[in-house]
Amino acid sequence: MGIGVVGSLFSGLGQAEAGKEEQKAFDYNAQVDLLNMGNNMVASEQRYAQLVGKQATAYASAGVDITSGSPLLMMAATAGRGGKEAAQIYQAGTEASALDTYYGKLAAWRGKMAGIGTFLSGISKSAQGYLSATGYQPSDGGGDGGGGGLPLPDNQTSS
Repeated sequence: MGIGVVGSLFSGLGQAEAGKEEQKAFDYNAQVDLLNMGNNMVASEQRYAQLVGKQATAYASAGVDITSGSPLLMMAATAGRGGKEAAQIYQAGTEASALDTYYGKLAAWRGKMAGIGTFLSGISKSAQGYLSATGYQPSDGGGDGGGGGLPLPDNQTSS
């Protein structure tokens, strides 16, 4: 019986540890999501800065005053679109990171629960094996007051 309990304990601990390792993988993915988000935001800012620069160059080379009026409004609108895109990149990155972190916590919890279940199942099987080996026969539970097949102390009766 003891070997079965110990075996189920180690198996359960292994499942719990596997859940922790899966959590570490999800946490790593969350960090990668945040890193990618930062890189994408920088790339977007650079792309829109270049676009505004091209607009300014085109207006100035055409002899248009870029410090006021429609050219300034166009460049401001382009910069605004860049800011909006950066906000969308930030939101998507933080949501992906949060989701990976949640999945990691869930994986660790599932591993822990599976480990506990394996341990309890092992204890149950070991107990059943022990009871079978000792010839234990459960009573039918017919209300005889006998405690479900357990022997009564010598000074009590089952009436």
